[in-house]
Amino acid sequence: MPTMYKLVVCDLDGTLLDAEHRLADYTREVLDALLARGIQLAFASGRHFVDVRGVAERLSARPYLISSNGAAVHDRAARPLHSHALPTECLGHLLHDRLFDEVHTNVYRADDWLVEEARPELLRFHRDSGFRYRVVDFREVDPAPVLKVFYHHADPARLAALEPEILARHGERVTTTFSMPMILEVMAKGVSKGGALIRVRKALGLRPEEVIAFGDGPNDLEMLRCAGKGVLMANAAPELRATLPDLEVIGPHAEEAVAHYLARWL
Repeated sequence: MPTMYKLVVCDLDGTLLDAEHRLADYTREVLDALLARGIQLAFASGRHFVDVRGVAERLSARPYLISSNGAAVHDRAARPLHSHALPTECLGHLLHDRLFDEVHTNVYRADDWLVEEARPELLRFHRDSGFRYRVVDFREVDPAPVLKVFYHHADPARLAALEPEILARHGERVTTTFSMPMILEVMAKGVSKGGALIRVRKALGLRPEEVIAFGDGPNDLEMLRCAGKGVLMANAAPELRATLPDLEVIGPHAEEAVAHYLARWL
């Protein structure tokens, strides 16, 4: 990897984190070495800001934080650079319509994660950060800005059927994507990791060709396109690999392939 790259952008689950959704020791060591050499780092995830920050705290220095698929962007001191909430007029339908009765609905606000039904299996994704949901009645919470609504279901086909229904009603005001086959995400129109990456790049005064990005899921598409070099994981979603057939493919996240790739550069 040539030394012209001044910003490394990494998705978390399926990319930088291991099979247990944790920042493994070797990966942490490589990232610390990268930061010590003055290379900028950004984590770009569908996860909540508090969650991404918790993962980042395992490093010796802090990266930029792109969270909720780009609905929030924070600098290295965890100061907000950008936030784009869902239109409030969409929330009544997205949170209360009978269309979503058979799926598990989750809400990300600026500072918390809300659910109406506990699903402990979701917490396995958050062991490094300790981030947890609060069980509430959606009809009784205050109308604080909602950055993302996402739906979880064990059957990806059930979520795939929901996506066109959501877009038919809110397509001019929302964006949808899948972070994993069993998680359908809904953000404000125009929100993406790619748009957030452009904000970080411009804040650093960098050119696109000075950015390298790593990803594995459909929600990484715009980010990989916006980077000077995009790199796919061996475990990347088939639809992402089909859309970006010319990108370099490295090993799987379970083998810490991003860290090994960066270590060869260092």
